[in-house]
Amino acid sequence: MSPIRLMATTGILGYGFTEEAFNAGIAMKPDLIACDAGSSDPGPHYLGSGTAFVSRAAAKRDLSLMVSAGMEHGIPVMVGSAGGSGSDAQVDWTLEILKEICAEKNLTPKVRVIRTEQTKDAIKAKVRAGKITPLGPIADLTEDDVDQSSRIVAMMGPEAYQQALADGADVVIAGRGTDAALFAALPLMKGADPGLAWHLAKIIECGAQVVEPREGQDCVIGTIYDDHFTVEPGSPIRRATVTRVSAHTLYENPEPYRLKEPDGILVTDRCTFEQLDERTVKVSGSRYEPSEKYTVKLEGARPLGYRTVFIAGIRDPILIDIIDDFVEACRGRIARDVGTLGINAEDYTLSVHLYGKNAVMGSLEPEADQPIHEIGLLLDVLGKTEDISRAVLAKSRYAFLHTDFPGRMCISGNLAIPFSPSDMHVGPVYEFNVWHVMECDPMEPVRMEWLEI
Repeated sequence: MSPIRLMATTGILGYGFTEEAFNAGIAMKPDLIACDAGSSDPGPHYLGSGTAFVSRAAAKRDLSLMVSAGMEHGIPVMVGSAGGSGSDAQVDWTLEILKEICAEKNLTPKVRVIRTEQTKDAIKAKVRAGKITPLGPIADLTEDDVDQSSRIVAMMGPEAYQQALADGADVVIAGRGTDAALFAALPLMKGADPGLAWHLAKIIECGAQVVEPREGQDCVIGTIYDDHFTVEPGSPIRRATVTRVSAHTLYENPEPYRLKEPDGILVTDRCTFEQLDERTVKVSGSRYEPSEKYTVKLEGARPLGYRTVFIAGIRDPILIDIIDDFVEACRGRIARDVGTLGINAEDYTLSVHLYGKNAVMGSLEPEADQPIHEIGLLLDVLGKTEDISRAVLAKSRYAFLHTDFPGRMCISGNLAIPFSPSDMHVGPVYEFNVWHVMECDPMEPVRMEWLEI
């Protein structure tokens, strides 16, 4: 088998990469230029709202370089989990950017679009057929859960990418997929060993996570041979290391040596990692165990309400000494004051975070008894409606600012408020309510179309 070379430009489209590394990677004549654009790490808001968590300007800059080079050198370009969560709205957002780039640069690529947002009727049919199971210790999915979801996407495998490449696409913009499927698709098409293909895809999907010095994101090149693969940075001033590559093999895995993909499991317990030269790591021994059933992960989010927040700082040592009692006193006052507005207790949630006093780890904080000289106060109100959220936050802010406490030495205010307006409306809030696995045929959860440029 001839070597197969893949370039991952960055961990997420919009996170950026250096042109020096990118041009060096292009000079190595890769068979594919690709970048995953998604993650569930930023939480459910972006899937629920159908918006991106990177800026449009940053995504356009990265995509422009990729598509321009791909068209100039005849290298296919693929983007997975477009827009962050891969919903139809986020795919469309990415396509609008692509059309703008093509108009500005007079490019006419053949563009294949892959969509993986699911209809509620299709998911409910799978629920009734018993083809959906929980991913972890959560409840079974119900039809009511499906109806409550704003959007549900399926994390597709490599098959749709392979179809797009076989169709002759110059550019592929895809909805939600597994990070590794984006990079495993082409090597698998070309007959590469499945264990090596999936393992390399796993290693390079996060870009410069596997190189050092790691200062932001950058391009990484992976090359598959008959019995091993290599990983190296595009940048001449960075290097891939055994420690980084082997650590990334364990990254985000529920089991250290087994990574589940839609049609099988990557097994890495017999892998060998070798520092081939100062910049390159060689990996061998990866295996792939096919599964009896083809499954995809489903991700869905439903609206919870609206959020408003308030931030302040506390340096009053008298108040800090009694802060827990003060918080409880304020909570009581807030409940009474909000009640006079006709707002029911079940229509909102008030969270009080005291940064500097166990706010990060809570009861698990090992340094809980250390002296405290200042506290950051965060009031977080989740309301059933936007008006309720704003009203409860306003009452909460007033209570914390003007509630008296023993030993107080001023008549008003013990909070340093850095912003005006002090109350910051965050907007709609979502939670993941679909986190399940669906049994299906490989192409069943996808829809494919051509985009006319």
